[in-house]
Amino acid sequence: MRAPSTRSAGLAGVAAVVAVALVVLALSVVPFGARTYTAELEHTAGLRTGEEVQIAGVGVGEVEEIHLRGRHVEVEFTVDRDVRLGRSTSVAVKVATLLGTHFLEVSPRGQGHLADDTVPLARTSVPYNLQDVVEGTQDTLGGLDSKRLGQSLDVVAGVLGKSSTQARRAISGVADLADVASRRSDQLARLLRASRQVTGTLNKNRTQIRDLLKQSTLVLGELTKRRDAIEAMLRDSRRLAVTVKKLLDDTSDDLDPLMVSLEKSLDGLEDAKDDVVGALHGLASMSRYVANASGNGPWLDLNVPEALGDNAVCVVSRSCRE
Repeated sequence: MRAPSTRSAGLAGVAAVVAVALVVLALSVVPFGARTYTAELEHTAGLRTGEEVQIAGVGVGEVEEIHLRGRHVEVEFTVDRDVRLGRSTSVAVKVATLLGTHFLEVSPRGQGHLADDTVPLARTSVPYNLQDVVEGTQDTLGGLDSKRLGQSLDVVAGVLGKSSTQARRAISGVADLADVASRRSDQLARLLRASRQVTGTLNKNRTQIRDLLKQSTLVLGELTKRRDAIEAMLRDSRRLAVTVKKLLDDTSDDLDPLMVSLEKSLDGLEDAKDDVVGALHGLASMSRYVANASGNGPWLDLNVPEALGDNAVCVVSRSCRE
């Protein structure tokens, strides 16, 4: 009985491992929360699977598969389910960085839904076409002087041969720079996304920014007017100062005697003030004495020294005889 139990347990374990593998495969392959669309492109233009799908600079999905279909390429990509693509939606391959990374830009347009979830070749574009480049440059290349071009290349080769060490260092520096940029591609992508967010914020607030600039213009205009008024006032003040100086220079001979007389008058007034103050002090003392003498009845109390002797007083008053 143990052998069948062991066999059953092994089969169950294998089945569990297979189930987990299928679940992991489904999670990695099936785009949950997203919808798959197809775009017909003239060529991939360097687009690779796994690169981002953007709408108005915001990532909404990624490129899933790229297939060759006759004379064009079909690109399967995912977009979040809450994004609606109209019947006139267009798709374009864009270059993301100078290092050759790309992204698929989707521009939702039109009413309704995208027919067969496919963007036809007529509404897709790529950043460049090698055939167009060759055809466009054929006339230009045909007009070049091959002999002079060869001489120029010989000169360039001679210069590079004499400075091979510096050329190798320059190429090595460029390679190091490309390596750093490749290793920091995620950070560069985040920087670009942050830049797009800042640009989007500025775009949303462009009305407020425009109003702020208009108000700033008004403030600057008012300050300019005030500056002109202040400058005019300063010019008038300078003219007034010059006029007063000339007036003082012209009347200095008459003003000097006048100032001397005024100073003498002020000295006389100062002396008169001292006399008045002394008189006021004397009047105050006299008023106090009169008040003391007449403050106890309808008479005056005076203390007069005796000018006559006792005998004379007695003769006058006859009081001593009695």
